[in-house]
Amino acid sequence: MLRKTKSIIYVLCIPIVLLSCKVKEESLSGQSIIEQSITKHDPNASWDTIDLKIHIQEPRLSNPGRYSIVSINNATNAFKLIRNRDTHLAEYSIDDKGNAQVALDGIKDIDKELIEKYRLNPKRNKGYQDFYRIMYGLPMSLTSETIESIGKVSIETFNKIDCFKIEIKLKEKLFSKHWYVFISKMDYELKGIEIIFPDDTTKGERLYFDGNIEIKNINIPRIRHWHEYSDNAYLGSDIIVKTIMD
Repeated sequence: MLRKTKSIIYVLCIPIVLLSCKVKEESLSGQSIIEQSITKHDPNASWDTIDLKIHIQEPRLSNPGRYSIVSINNATNAFKLIRNRDTHLAEYSIDDKGNAQVALDGIKDIDKELIEKYRLNPKRNKGYQDFYRIMYGLPMSLTSETIESIGKVSIETFNKIDCFKIEIKLKEKLFSKHWYVFISKMDYELKGIEIIFPDDTTKGERLYFDGNIEIKNINIPRIRHWHEYSDNAYLGSDIIVKTIMD
């Protein structure tokens, strides 16, 4: 009789324990989860002073041969993007004093028609810099410098992985100010993001991250697959092919 009573108590306790674990998980702050993910990817806190150069294949449905060579120097704030434009190479750069320049095939005096065709306005350089520093700095780039607020945390399966889903609002929009960030419950590895538009659910992108590449002791997500947010249709991928040593 005593054994039966203990069994009944044990069975009744299981849902309570499971509920307690779920409540504890969902009560974790988004800030603390992001910080643990940053530590997972950048254990030596190297991102703020990193100087890296990477070759990225960026196939899109409309442009399968696109690639970029990106240089990011967080210590000096210098930046350079080299991207193929048809048979040309466009170079967008910002030096350590904040001066922006554009060149096409190494030439800075560019024909007006080519400037318009390939969007070679140096005013675009800051946007490119912000994009690559934030996107390729994830999750390290998710700090008080970029985030305005952190909202609700929930538990969700993302790309077949149990994840913390963290609602964030950026200070400056990168496509949108509103993102969901997905971090693995098991090991705090960043698994993807959703870029959403609360006023228009037909807009937005979903990014699935696949694998890491170690660059100067930082584990950076190597592959990012872009999908439509509304129907999950595939749009293209960003793949770090290699790091480049000058």
